[in-house]
Amino acid sequence: MQEIKTTVTHNIKRDSIITGFESLLFERDYNGNLWIGSWNQSPILYRIDGNQITRFEFPIGFYLASDNPFDSNSVLYFRDDRFFSLPSPKLANPSPYQILNLVNYTYVIFANTSGRKQIHRWNGTNWEILNFDLDFQNLYNLKSIGNDRILVTEGNSEVAYILDQNGKVISEFTPSGAPMKAKINSKRIFLYSDSKLEVRNSDGELISLLDLYDEAMKAYFGSYLEFIDIFIQNESNLVLLLKERNKKPAKKHLLNFNLDTLTLTPHSLNEKLTADLNLLQFEIDNSGDYWFKIYGNHYSESFITFNAELTT
Repeated sequence: MQEIKTTVTHNIKRDSIITGFESLLFERDYNGNLWIGSWNQSPILYRIDGNQITRFEFPIGFYLASDNPFDSNSVLYFRDDRFFSLPSPKLANPSPYQILNLVNYTYVIFANTSGRKQIHRWNGTNWEILNFDLDFQNLYNLKSIGNDRILVTEGNSEVAYILDQNGKVISEFTPSGAPMKAKINSKRIFLYSDSKLEVRNSDGELISLLDLYDEAMKAYFGSYLEFIDIFIQNESNLVLLLKERNKKPAKKHLLNFNLDTLTLTPHSLNEKLTADLNLLQFEIDNSGDYWFKIYGNHYSESFITFNAELTT
């Protein structure tokens, strides 16, 4: 394990974030920090913690791909305000598809064909392949549930698994479709596709299902809707970003979804999202500001933001 010496700059202005590239990294970590990744000669990662924006600039020779930065011989991960490099296992394509840090282990799905059938684990000294009796073909999600369990889904299989840290199956369940995106808090698992949102407990048992293609939903909104993204606000509330299906431009909806009463209400920013905005993702930072990733001209991606004051 080796620390990567990055150039760190604190208190970056929001309008100084470099965008305009294809496939900008945009992720929220388990501490609520937002990460934005862009690159020119070397990758630049921005961390938005709610108080300030910090820029980490990597040496030339590193690249951004999938959800994580990497070079041809190492896996990078962030811990204790520093980036570290691990030697990659010997694979034809060692670029990581997903990385999960969980307690004392680092779990990686690599992007090459054989890697998407295996979960590698760094135990602090070397790489090992988790051994279990599951025949993965196209690994898709690798998410932590608390500090001791892992949610695993595949891109073309309607079976999901909850594993312990050693790969032992704790439970399995059947989502309503595949692939489904996943977001998790301490008590619940949220799986969503274009049309369905599943709310499950930490054991994978289904609690509720929201089907946007339900005729009652169509009658109320006037057309079929599809999910763009969701945000877990607290234990009882989600914020849903939806769009009209098969329409250009497509009307957008930003809705509050109460998990206790299963009711939908318009969000205070709902009217500010115009149909011409090609929205890809959204997150809320630790200060309450809203960040929307948008797709623009020439295959480029950038952001629009709304201050927390507009939501009160």
